[in-house]
Amino acid sequence: MDAYKIHRDILCIDLKSFFASVECALRGLDPFNTPLIVADKGRGGGSIVLAVTPYLKARGVPSRCRLHEIPKIKDLIIATPRMRSYVAFSEQITKIYLRYVAPEDIHIYSIDEAFLDLTAYRKYYQKPLGMIARDILDDIYDTTKIPATCGIGDTLLLSKLALDLYSKKASDGIAAMHYEDVETMLWPIQPLSKMWGIGTRMEKRLNALGMYKVGDIAQGSKKLLKKHFGVIGEELFYHAHGIDMSIISDPHGYRHTMKTVGLGQTLFKDYEGKTIPTILLEMTDEVAEKLRFVKQRARTIHLGIGYSKKVGGGFSRQMTLEQASNDPETLLEAVFSLFLKHYDDAPIRRVSIRASHLTIDEDFTQIGFFENTAQKSARKALWQNIDIIRKRYGKQSVLRLASLLESGTLKTRAALVGGHRA
Repeated sequence: MDAYKIHRDILCIDLKSFFASVECALRGLDPFNTPLIVADKGRGGGSIVLAVTPYLKARGVPSRCRLHEIPKIKDLIIATPRMRSYVAFSEQITKIYLRYVAPEDIHIYSIDEAFLDLTAYRKYYQKPLGMIARDILDDIYDTTKIPATCGIGDTLLLSKLALDLYSKKASDGIAAMHYEDVETMLWPIQPLSKMWGIGTRMEKRLNALGMYKVGDIAQGSKKLLKKHFGVIGEELFYHAHGIDMSIISDPHGYRHTMKTVGLGQTLFKDYEGKTIPTILLEMTDEVAEKLRFVKQRARTIHLGIGYSKKVGGGFSRQMTLEQASNDPETLLEAVFSLFLKHYDDAPIRRVSIRASHLTIDEDFTQIGFFENTAQKSARKALWQNIDIIRKRYGKQSVLRLASLLESGTLKTRAALVGGHRA
């Protein structure tokens, strides 16, 4: 097992209650003493609460819930999301990271989380990792007034686990986990869904195999895990030992392997079957655009439909294409086919479309005997040009006529950032 262990000096930094902390910073308020939530009141009581301040978290208010689920709180501030402001703060904090490490030693994991590899900088700073981490967190706060926590580890995985499991509870917001700590700090963790990379569905499957703590996975059979979960099971076995061979600066050794491309939206109102095709058309176009952007084609198309709360339920089905594709018309044909086959005439409130089994978009493809190759090439060139125009002038610069119908949502969503007001 030791042969698989790499030793790096990794920091995983999380910006605490980021959206809520930004709103406090913009108002000159302390997030640890302010009852503030981030939610769009204009969307009604069902609006999702994007963040709550540490002050409210400490009082048991969940960070992810619906607006109507927030208890009555004196002097509660409901801040409308300002996504461009959050992005601006995130960019400012990235510039702070660059004061300490080079760009190739930073991985921005999300808008509020990042990994920094300090392995090559220890001699330069002549300080323990904990002190360097403290300097960075203080720099972030002094510059932006955003509080942050940090996990330290020998690998990206261990730093992330230290962050998620321990640093957020530490008095100074910093915790470390090294290989020698795995048995005492990681193995006792339960339920398994507390472990990064294990969701509730996988947790149930692991429980069925008699695994309830992380230590059960580490001491279990690698063959059994691979039999039930494939390559992911094998990776899970190594993760339970703290082993992760990823290196940020290695362009081949550390990168996200994109498995799916997708899009989902909760509709502003209930849609009937006759009006939903516009939504399916818009969303399929967007999924195809994402595939073209990452230079991938999809072999499988998945459609999920959630019905209105009045009736409940819905369906989730997928279809395998004859050939992998990122052509909107080909994908739309599959989406419509799934919808017509499984829809049972109930009002619709939630739609998701996902493309999976991705392959690299090559310049060549297998052509059917009766296929009009000239027409297909022209269509590909058309969408490539549309992509160029939209990139320069925005999504609303080129729209299908269907998006101008009352049932379309693309024009409204194009004005949002991350699904929320800019």
